Amino acid sequence: MNNNNYCYLCAAPKADKPLVLKDSFTAHSSARCPESKYLCDRCAWVIPLRAFYWNEAKGKYSTLFARGWSWLLSADDAYGSYPKFGNQHTEGGNTLEIVDRLPTRAQIRTWLLDPPKPPFTICIAESGQKHILPWALEATNRDYFPVQFELDTLHIYRSAFTHLLTRYEELMAMGFSKTEINSGNYRSDKLAKCISEYAACEAAIAAKRGNRLLDLVSYVAKVSE
Repeated sequence: MNNNNYCYLCAAPKADKPLVLKDSFTAHSSARCPESKYLCDRCAWVIPLRAFYWNEAKGKYSTLFARGWSWLLSADDAYGSYPKFGNQHTEGGNTLEIVDRLPTRAQIRTWLLDPPKPPFTICIAESGQKHILPWALEATNRDYFPVQFELDTLHIYRSAFTHLLTRYEELMAMGFSKTEINSGNYRSDKLAKCISEYAACEAAIAAKRGNRLLDLVSYVAKVSE
C-alpha cells in the first residue's frame, strides 16, 4: 500500500492536499497514517477553519475555531446539518464566514435517540479544545452507528443507548446529581426516599461505570420538564 495516497490524519484514500501541520499541532499522535505527506479535503479544510459567530451576550461577533464546536451532518432535509455557514463578515482586519446553528446538547441528544436517514455523522466536542472532525466516521445504519466523542470513536446500539439514558435520567428525576450517578456515591438521605426505584436504575448504570458510553449518556442527559 502506498501510504502517500491516504490522509495523514484520517487515512481517507485519494488524499492530495500537502501536509502543512506544524510540529506544535497537538494531534500528531492520533494520525491514522503517520507515514503520509498528504491531507484529504475535509482535514485540510477543517484544521485551520475559523469563523465569526454572533455573541448575543456581548452584542458583537466573536472568533470561533472549528476545534471548539460539535458537528451534526446529514443530507436529510428534515434534519439538516449543524453548524451552518453564511455570509462573510469583516472585523479587525479579518474577513471570515459567519457560522451559525452550532449544535446544542439537546439537538445532539435528539440525533442519538432518533438519528436521520443515513448517511449521517455525529461528532461531539466534549472539551471544545481539540480537533475531532477528522476522525469522525459516517453512519450507514440508524440502529448501530459510530459517534465521535472527543477523540474516542464509539459504536452505539441505539436501543441499548436509549435504555441506559432512560435509567440515568430516572435517577436524575429522583434528585440525584450527575456527580452522584457517575461516581456511584449517592447521598444516603436521598437514597432513603427512593431505595426501591433506585435499585434497577443503579444496576444498569453500574454495569457501564468507567465506560466512555456512560460519559456520553451523562453529557446529553437532562431532567424531564
